[in-house]
Amino acid sequence: MRRMPENIMQTGGIVALGGQPSSVRVDRRGMTLIEMMVAVAIFAVVMGVVFTFLVNSRRSYTDMSQRVEYQQSVRAVLNLVTREIRSAGCDPVGVNFDRFPLADATMLQCRMDLDGDGAIEVVEPAEDVIYQYLAGTRQLIRNSGFGNQILLRNIDNLTFRYFDGNGNELLPVPLSAANTDLLRYVEVNVTGTTDRNETVNYTTRALVRNE
Repeated sequence: MRRMPENIMQTGGIVALGGQPSSVRVDRRGMTLIEMMVAVAIFAVVMGVVFTFLVNSRRSYTDMSQRVEYQQSVRAVLNLVTREIRSAGCDPVGVNFDRFPLADATMLQCRMDLDGDGAIEVVEPAEDVIYQYLAGTRQLIRNSGFGNQILLRNIDNLTFRYFDGNGNELLPVPLSAANTDLLRYVEVNVTGTTDRNETVNYTTRALVRNE
């Protein structure tokens, strides 16, 4: 049998060189308090960053949703306004009434004979409609003969502007009868605010009937 070198011996199952017992030990100690505090601090920072990101993402989504919803409301109302502006002056039997009895910066009255009976009626679809912006209450209202109907709220500004066929703005307002005859399109500018104070601007133009 081959002999083990004399400078190598086994001590308690651990091989030692040079006849000296091995000093290798397994460290079974846990984390120190400082190490744990550092780990907790790092975890808190990471979680704070993640939480801030989630909160900001949620806020951005909510702001965008309210902005889109408000824009859709403004667009729907202005579709109604422009449709009635285009209908103003409808006069199938030639009664020859004033299509825009009042055309001011914050108020517009549209008159039309939709059923062709020669009479201006207040039953819906109304044939004499007044749109008015109330700065005090920040509302756009519509009155078709049955009282004020609130169409939009939280309106910071709303103006009607009037232009002739060459694109020249007709001034001063309210328009005179002579300028009303020159009117070819109406521009409506709306500035509103969502519930989260997001500003929304919307502008549309409506062609009017040629007399």
